Amino acid sequence: MKFRVIAATAALLLGSAGLAQAQSSAGHIQGVAAAGDTIQVKGVDSGFVREITVKEDGKYTMRRIPLGTYVVVRKHADGTVEAPAQIEIHTGVTVRLK
Repeated sequence: MKFRVIAATAALLLGSAGLAQAQSSAGHIQGVAAAGDTIQVKGVDSGFVREITVKEDGKYTMRRIPLGTYVVVRKHADGTVEAPAQIEIHTGVTVRLK
């Protein structure tokens, strides 16, 4: 009997872990840029910062960005910087940038 209670409890806990992840408060960013460019994302209110360098194919993806308002800056390999873009991240939404 005790084994059944432990097994049932474990099954409930494992099942609820998937629910917690499905309700995560994050979104994603995808875009296309020149190989070697750097994409930096800064949270306006949160202080969150993430930076990636674009690979050879020119495509980039940033996953699990917390909800909020962000400023995205694209720095070219030659040192020039494009005008910043402001975006909003919403739950489960992918923001696509050019």
